[in-house]
Amino acid sequence: MRSRLRPFAVPELFLGLLSLAVAAVLTAHTLAGTIHDARHTRDTVSVTGSARKPISADLVQWSLSVSREAAEPAPAARRLHLELAAVRAFLVRSGIPASAISPSVVSTEPLVEKLPRHRIRRTYRVSQGLRVETRKLDVVQSVSTRVGELIARGIDVSADSPAYISTELRRAKLDTLAAATDDARNRAQILVHGLGGKLGRMRSSSLGVYQVTPRFSTEITDYGVNDVSSREKDVNAVVSATFDVKN
Repeated sequence: MRSRLRPFAVPELFLGLLSLAVAAVLTAHTLAGTIHDARHTRDTVSVTGSARKPISADLVQWSLSVSREAAEPAPAARRLHLELAAVRAFLVRSGIPASAISPSVVSTEPLVEKLPRHRIRRTYRVSQGLRVETRKLDVVQSVSTRVGELIARGIDVSADSPAYISTELRRAKLDTLAAATDDARNRAQILVHGLGGKLGRMRSSSLGVYQVTPRFSTEITDYGVNDVSSREKDVNAVVSATFDVKN
């Protein structure tokens, strides 16, 4: 006997096939959108930006040390006291404020010299340092070149080179960081625009070590440069940044 389809069988079959077709289209669209989004999450550009800011030292630190030797510590200390007073007077006469001169702790060092026939000679060196800190950079720069005058008078004095410091260094570092970040963004913008895209948000960034160098110096080290030998300096910052790219 030939079977007959019920009147509602064809519409049910048609609706079932239609549902499958719609589901396939929606799945394909969703999958395509997922692939598109996944592809775009990998569209990034990495650049390096840099900035340089000139600064001037406004503070100088300078250290001197005076020593005296004698057969016993006490005579050496008395002689040292007189010579320290002479050095301090020399500094004040040269224009360094007395309030800018600070003495350090007195130190004593025994010295042993070997002599013929297994003999020894023992003496003592007594030393004390003077530290100068002032904003009178020109004065200290001039005085530091005249320490030989004290040595010519028989005073055992030694001096370090003046250290020129900028009290605005922290602010200058923040300024160069901001400028280097802007430079990185501008570089990325130019690069992406040339490729026909649009620059998106910054994904990540990292700051290299600061290089505080003498003016116009190209000196760079992995651990950074912190120059104190020059009155005129440059603060250099480098920033590496990664940006999203939109089509």
